[in-house]
Amino acid sequence: MTAIRKFIVVAAGATLVEYAVALLVVIIVGSATISALANAVGTEIRETTSAF
Repeated sequence: MTAIRKFIVVAAGATLVEYAVALLVVIIVGSATISALANAVGTEIRETTSAF
């Protein structure tokens, strides 16, 4: 019975680590996307204001 409990605890810990890694990847990709979008919008605004 203790072997089953130990397996469940280890499996739950691995799942938690996998979710943490996935969350970290999502945060990094999201940050990069928002940064690129902000730069693109800033460039468009500068080009639009210089056109007038």
